[in-house]
Amino acid sequence: MVFNMESNTSERKDEHLELSLDDRIEGPNTTWLEHVHLIHNPLPELSLDDVDIKVRFLGKELRAPLIILGMTGGTEKAYNVNRELAKLANEFGIAIGVGSQRAMIENRSVEYTYRVVREFASDVPVIANIGATQLVRYDIRDIERIIEVLEADALAVHMNPAQELIQPEGDRDFRGVLRRLVQLRDVISVPIIVKEVGTGIPREVAKILYDAGIRYFDVGGAGGTNWIAIEMLRLQRRGLENAKIARNFLSWGIPTAVSVVEVRDAAPNATIIASGGIRTGIDVAKCIALGSDLAGFARPVLKALIAGNAREFLKEVIDELRMAMLLVGAKDLEELKRASIVILDKLAQWICARRLKVRNPRAYIPC
Repeated sequence: MVFNMESNTSERKDEHLELSLDDRIEGPNTTWLEHVHLIHNPLPELSLDDVDIKVRFLGKELRAPLIILGMTGGTEKAYNVNRELAKLANEFGIAIGVGSQRAMIENRSVEYTYRVVREFASDVPVIANIGATQLVRYDIRDIERIIEVLEADALAVHMNPAQELIQPEGDRDFRGVLRRLVQLRDVISVPIIVKEVGTGIPREVAKILYDAGIRYFDVGGAGGTNWIAIEMLRLQRRGLENAKIARNFLSWGIPTAVSVVEVRDAAPNATIIASGGIRTGIDVAKCIALGSDLAGFARPVLKALIAGNAREFLKEVIDELRMAMLLVGAKDLEELKRASIVILDKLAQWICARRLKVRNPRAYIPC
């Protein structure tokens, strides 16, 4: 059964925001970062004050290689969330995205719920956001407008066919996305970030996109917020039988650690954002040593915001990253990319089976 709820995009946004705080939506997957082992260096010859975690991203310098990923927009609740997250991003010198801007294309009166991000995050990169199927459906002028309203530094195009197929009012036609991406790439004034939202990007797709000129990827791997689980809960609320199908797809997807390696293999010179289950500074360090350039998270910072300790959460992640870097003897992020790591168990088996190349020359894999 498929619902037609085009006019209720804003209500769906609030429901998604509410359910994203429910612990049942983590799903059965893990990131597989537990199979990445950073090699401890007891003789780092470094001072913690010397550890430099700054990185350039979208033409601006970040004080840490972190992104508060796009979550919401289009409602009054979303306005308040976006405002507070934007304040944090600016304070910590990290990038920030907004949730899908479909709502503001459909209804210009909600533009302020997105624009607030640029108002309060004036010094850091801000990332606009639209779904891949909406990219095909809407006029290029609509896409240009959502970038202009945010004064965005990039446009994230999220590919989420698994979520859409489970969502009662989701899309079922995914044709024309690649052609539209190529067309848009030559028209808009900012880079495109192709991202997934919890089921990961494999090498084959990354290669197609890289060959088409895409140079920014957000892997959005399995192991964190499970959007199939969110849509399953929505189906259960409505008493729809499709909830049974959703349950069978809860473990669908490519773990985050795998997707980082897959995308890096296909896109050696791309900027890669690791996301999907990133919870600690050690997670961030592992992802960068494995092949990413930055890391992003959404649900953990949202939960911390609601609990009133988002500032403490971000500080902990940054402190942990700097400490992990000292403990492997890396004074900056470039050295972290070459830090010794051992990759074992399922992740090693996957890398060997797929014959993937790992960027880090000091990655030891028992193939």
